[in-house]
Amino acid sequence: MKNLFTYAGVILQRTASPAIAGRSVETSSWQDQGFEVSRAATTYRFDNGVVIRRTVERDTFPCAAVCAECWISYEVLSDGSLDNPVGPRRKTFENACRESFWLSYHMA
Repeated sequence: MKNLFTYAGVILQRTASPAIAGRSVETSSWQDQGFEVSRAATTYRFDNGVVIRRTVERDTFPCAAVCAECWISYEVLSDGSLDNPVGPRRKTFENACRESFWLSYHMA
């Protein structure tokens, strides 16, 4: 099995392989209880045919936390030409600090 963190590392520019062959971004924003919420879903196509979507949703709610709450998800859309599937198929985080820790832990 190929690990999802391998592709997340490339997406976040911590490593270069496998290479990103293309990407597309869909953005949206809306008001929720007086605060603006924005969402960006980026679909990455890798040179081995794997397709991963990373979605980040943030709001403008005031937060004193060191690592502000946001919602980050990775989803495997296609395994491309791989014989073994990419896993896990989906991973979510409540903030960027958790995402960074997960990636650092698995890439060590």
